Amino acid sequence: MSGGHNSGGNMRWLLTYADMITLLLAFFVILYAISRVDAKKYEALATSLRGAFVGSPPRPISGSGAGGERLLPKPDLVFDVVERLREYLGEDLAAGRVQIERTPDAVILRFPDAILFERGKADLRLDARQILDRIAGVVRDLSNPIEAEGHTDTLPIRSAQFPSNWELSVARATAVVRYLVETHAVSPLRIAARGVGEHRPLFPNDAVYGEPRNRRVELRIVTR
Repeated sequence: MSGGHNSGGNMRWLLTYADMITLLLAFFVILYAISRVDAKKYEALATSLRGAFVGSPPRPISGSGAGGERLLPKPDLVFDVVERLREYLGEDLAAGRVQIERTPDAVILRFPDAILFERGKADLRLDARQILDRIAGVVRDLSNPIEAEGHTDTLPIRSAQFPSNWELSVARATAVVRYLVETHAVSPLRIAARGVGEHRPLFPNDAVYGEPRNRRVELRIVTR
């Protein structure tokens, strides 16, 4: 009798094992089905599972803020915004009229100054307005802060309108901001302009010729 009782007890682990295998099979079937249908649903499930295991509430995938602005979490923001910008700016990217760079805290759009402005001026060219029109279609309804930053090289300007590179870089950044605000209704509460002159170069400046690649405007979409 004692041997029969022990045999029955030892078989109980099979029930637990069978339940575990069934649950794992169902889990992987669900993951496979979701990944085949929609990657964002997969992320939603993964987020919910993380919340269940660590005891924290799941992170929302999307939502709306005041005024209907899109509030995208950072990983989705970077992926979605960069992909849409690449789609809208395909020809401009191929022609070198704009560059897109991703950093840990921003998506940066970088424009050579000759694309946006005549030499020594701060009035937007027609082609520049058309590029900004395409960008506005992506960023207008986002809630993220946007920073326009003007840069020059070391060659002095000393014109009546712009006594130094400081004034020129500020005026160019301001021209970009004003166009986005006045033409495309980007909120002035979340966009700012600043100029740094020649003090944040991308490349070493030549003492005589400067460095044309340092003359630029950067539009930063802040992601955190």
